[in-house]
Amino acid sequence: MNYKINTLALAVGSAMCLLNSAWADDQPGALELAPVTVTGEKINRTLEQTQSSVAVVTEQQLRDKADHSLIDVFARTPGVYNQAGNENWGIRGVPVSGFDDQGPATLNGAVSVYVDGAQQPNRALTMSPVGLWDTEQVEVFLGPQSTTQGRNSLAGAVVIQTKNPTFYPSFSAQTNIGNYGERGVAVAGGGAIVDAKVAGRIAIDTQDGDGYIRNTTNHDDANPHRTSNYRGKLLITPNDDTDVLLTYVHSEHRQGDNSITRIGDDVQYYKIASNTKAYDNLNQDTVIAKIDWRLNDAWTLTNLTSYTHSGYTAHIDFDQTATVNNEIFRKQSGDMFSQELRLGYQSDTVRSFGGMYLGRTTNSFHDRLLFNNVQRGAARGDVAINNAALFGEVDWDFAPDWTLITGLRYDYEVNDTDIKQDDFSSPGKVKKTFHALLPKLGVDYQFIPDQYVGLMVQKGYRGGGVNVRAGGGHEAYDPEYTTNYELSYRGSFLEKTLRTRANLYYTDWKDQQVSVLDPSGDFFLVYNAGRSNIKGLEVTVEKDFGEQLTLNIGGAITDAKYKDFNTRDGLDRSGQPFLYSPKYKMSVGGTYRWNDRLTLNTDLTYQSTAPSDFEFDDNGNVSKVRRSDNYVLTNFSTEYKVTQNVAVSGYVKNAFGKQYVTSNRIGDIIDVGAPRTFGLVLRYDM
Repeated sequence: MNYKINTLALAVGSAMCLLNSAWADDQPGALELAPVTVTGEKINRTLEQTQSSVAVVTEQQLRDKADHSLIDVFARTPGVYNQAGNENWGIRGVPVSGFDDQGPATLNGAVSVYVDGAQQPNRALTMSPVGLWDTEQVEVFLGPQSTTQGRNSLAGAVVIQTKNPTFYPSFSAQTNIGNYGERGVAVAGGGAIVDAKVAGRIAIDTQDGDGYIRNTTNHDDANPHRTSNYRGKLLITPNDDTDVLLTYVHSEHRQGDNSITRIGDDVQYYKIASNTKAYDNLNQDTVIAKIDWRLNDAWTLTNLTSYTHSGYTAHIDFDQTATVNNEIFRKQSGDMFSQELRLGYQSDTVRSFGGMYLGRTTNSFHDRLLFNNVQRGAARGDVAINNAALFGEVDWDFAPDWTLITGLRYDYEVNDTDIKQDDFSSPGKVKKTFHALLPKLGVDYQFIPDQYVGLMVQKGYRGGGVNVRAGGGHEAYDPEYTTNYELSYRGSFLEKTLRTRANLYYTDWKDQQVSVLDPSGDFFLVYNAGRSNIKGLEVTVEKDFGEQLTLNIGGAITDAKYKDFNTRDGLDRSGQPFLYSPKYKMSVGGTYRWNDRLTLNTDLTYQSTAPSDFEFDDNGNVSKVRRSDNYVLTNFSTEYKVTQNVAVSGYVKNAFGKQYVTSNRIGDIIDVGAPRTFGLVLRYDM
């Protein structure tokens, strides 16, 4: 570690020596704001023309804000909550994995994440190894995206686009260090291989850290982590009308235990007493092939094929104490294949696409429970989901300043689950078929220049399945549906230096999938036992003050409650809020460009309390709602360009060291937010 620090200091010192010879002009440059294009809904629109509630983070903003992963983006995005190292995060009050709580073996989720068009497996979402090095843009869609994205997009979608190859040479490299043993190296670059015909790009990012949680029993770090991402891209342009983009990605992620101990009412911040060296380990390989054929000026045919293989292993301290030794060993192997063929059309008044989708997702899992090194039970099984869909969307400018938006998807799904062994309940073999018609209809009106108002109604859907949780009673359950009504406003003022967005929505959720104890209290079942509604408002405002200062403010109100939730276990949650869902979230930030060299950033985020657990009286009614803490976090980051090619930057997150509980569940093991973290980055761009 000392060697790395000394190396970084030497590099910074050498770069400073070039200060007087670099850059002939030190005057502030003009602020250039290119229109932001939103691509995740498969029809390219400017941000102001996009009705959906979406947070777009560009490459420059990722760099300015010192965002290293999706955790950083979610932390300041109103309408999105995250906690406990991002193992539990959600959109508009809905957890990424849904409320059915099937653990890491599930193949169903409520939010989809796509990287370069490839959907990510469930464990990649909850473990968050998706780094943002060499990323061009992140789009976070709040609200159902089922018509466009299909399965697992009931509550929203995240679309990440990394940098593609170009025919001009490029190279970037950086090294970083921080407290709690954070250290990393990243490089990216490429260029033409065959002039005007073939170009390539390679990106590598490795990050290590000791974590901030101490195991007081083993006297070591409880949550060390290591993430490595390797990505290669090849762009082939055999003629002016054809683009072939091939991508290969290999990633590895390993982390430890992220929970801490509570003794009575005393929270043991950043300490846990456990006699097990816990870990989660995920390896993933992805291959993507995208081909675009421009048939003529109006028509484009796109073929997108992706395949991902993932391997997951885990060692978990089931009791999370130092007095007994109850352990779980998990091993899973999954495959995700998808094939999408899409025909797009664009004219002066119509923008549309139509296509077909085929997908297959499989997972083989084997869980073992040991008490004092003696196996007491195991669960083993296989799940395969075959999915087919026909889909399309049309944006039609049917009158001056008016746009009609229509979309429709027919989704067909077959779930084949075979639990071969479950020592905690009965094995089960179930094959179920589900299908849904998913429409959306909206209208958008530009009532004066740069002022838009829109109304959208669309259906959300998540297929049913079979409960795969060990000791869960492997019964089938049905699909769940939402109907979302959304009113949007987008406006620009003062020569577009003031930009505003607002989305007001109401979501009706029926046949909600929930996980509950069976009447005997012996094991969990998944039922379509809930009906809920979600009401909310999301607002963002951004203002440029000249060429140097930009301020932004955003806020969200999320009111998510069960209308009916009276389950077979006799516990009535009707009228109660969703677990983990904060009602209020707000962020305020600013970027100040002192000159072409120095940039200063700050963000302040507030999140209100959220329910973590329910306590019940003898009649089965909620007697107490256990809540997480509210908090205000302050982050700072700065970058100084020593030369035109070399920059040094620093960041501080949770600058005032706020201590807060993120999951106040019943028991002695809880989750807390990260303490103050800081780091330095040295970067070179050719």
